[in-house]
Amino acid sequence: MSLQRIDTVKRRSEVVVHNNTIYIGGQVAANTQGNIEAQTREVLDALDRLLEQAGSSRNHLLSVRILLRDITDYADMNAVWDEWIPLGHAPTRACTLQQLINPDWRLEIIAVAAKPQE
Repeated sequence: MSLQRIDTVKRRSEVVVHNNTIYIGGQVAANTQGNIEAQTREVLDALDRLLEQAGSSRNHLLSVRILLRDITDYADMNAVWDEWIPLGHAPTRACTLQQLINPDWRLEIIAVAAKPQE
């Protein structure tokens, strides 16, 4: 069994890789002043960075859960998502309305990806 933790602090790891599956904890925007498009781009950039650190990419996403604070942000968040996800590589996805811990966060994204065989 192979197990790797990335960006670990006492309470959590940003990423855990078990065998060839990558689990990415909830990602939120650091800049909470941005609109939904800005926050979505920031979170997707973080996912790209974490996937790369774990040896993968957005092409290998398996499942994504998007926690959205406000239903009125859905269309604009999807516009950014649709530009980001490679055609033909869409993961399974759930998008739910959620009260987030910080009321300035407009979304949080949790992801699972495959690590390609070398």
